[in-house]
Amino acid sequence: MLLNIQDISKTFGTQKIIEKFSLTLQEGEFLSILGSSGCGKTTLLKLVSNLLKPDSGRIDRKYKRLGFVFQDTRLIPWKNTLYNVSVVSDASKAKMMLSEVGLMKHHSKYPSELSGGMERRVSLARALSIEPDLILLDEPFGSLDILTREDMMKLVLELWQKHNFAAINVTHDPYEAAHLSTRVLVVGKHFTKTQKQELGNPLDRNETINASIRNKLMRTLKSVLNQG
Repeated sequence: MLLNIQDISKTFGTQKIIEKFSLTLQEGEFLSILGSSGCGKTTLLKLVSNLLKPDSGRIDRKYKRLGFVFQDTRLIPWKNTLYNVSVVSDASKAKMMLSEVGLMKHHSKYPSELSGGMERRVSLARALSIEPDLILLDEPFGSLDILTREDMMKLVLELWQKHNFAAINVTHDPYEAAHLSTRVLVVGKHFTKTQKQELGNPLDRNETINASIRNKLMRTLKSVLNQG
């Protein structure tokens, strides 16, 4: 087990964000947490990564190394692509990961010279260059056009298969959750209402199956939100 979350709660001032939420994550799992905007998904990732502390409850972290892909790329604008990856690892690992995401030939370019999809690839390469046991994905594909998003999801699954890391992906998009996940947790406000969907290996599914899963997840999300 990489992660064990037991009855955590988090508030900001008087605003309740997460209430008595529990979760376990196994090695190699690809978990998507599907919920509406503002329901606390990003807060959960910050709690998992120890950027925030829960007000109550417990988080047992068994992973050795953690990668984080944020909503924005957080690249250093005055540094080139190679530096932006090697800043958390070293040049040799950075070059290897840039090759794996198809950007080695752009290693000397600056963020302003890259497309949105290329910036996301750099951010992904940076997170994976430390060889993480667990990677957190905070809606990194939300601003991409549909074709670029498809390419990014395909790349993420290829890297997941190759490197065997576990992942927690937070999203408000049922299609993304269906396409990427071994398991989906649909959450409502404050994470008090949840429903789990076990999906198996995403690489074993085709588009027809994913479309069916997407429709089921959409219905489940509406049901959970209606429960408050």
